[in-house]
Amino acid sequence: MGYEQIFKELTERLATELTEGELATVGRAFEVARSAHAGQRRDEGTPYIVHPVRVAAALVNELGVFNPRLVCAALLHDVIEDSAITREQIAEMFDQQTAEVVWLLTKLEDVSLADYLSAIEAAGATGAPIVKLCDRLDNLRFLTCSPRTEKIHRYIRTTKTYYLPMAARTNKYVYDQMELMLEAARIHVEALGSP
Repeated sequence: MGYEQIFKELTERLATELTEGELATVGRAFEVARSAHAGQRRDEGTPYIVHPVRVAAALVNELGVFNPRLVCAALLHDVIEDSAITREQIAEMFDQQTAEVVWLLTKLEDVSLADYLSAIEAAGATGAPIVKLCDRLDNLRFLTCSPRTEKIHRYIRTTKTYYLPMAARTNKYVYDQMELMLEAARIHVEALGSP
């Protein structure tokens, strides 16, 4: 299913929970993300925008999170990292709270993964942890589509070390889904005969 269709279904689902203004803000976040990720592709060859749309859809459809700021943050979670858009611009286009969550979700090169995730978890009241876990879950779901075996091994390792414990503290459903995806990835790499 294309990202436009996933987003259409997402907005139809949100229409039962959000005001027209909130729905318009989510639409604007989608357009900003689509523009920011224009021309970018994922390992599996799909347009990059499909990933943040799936993250937002998981948040809403699987976890029942209808907070418009978190849905916008899910759509925008990679724009600072992958484009010229700044935290300040997100605050201007949306609000300070959305910008804060997107900034928390932005992995800076000079910050270790452990410190990055610790900062996200410490800001639990913002809702950033559940968005980050949906981000990792989506990446795990499509991990076996990656042609890069080293990346698959790294994702398995970092998920077990950092993300599973975080999921165990945050949301049982996400924890269980991650376990399933890790097992699928393990079977995949064994089938490839990789070390």
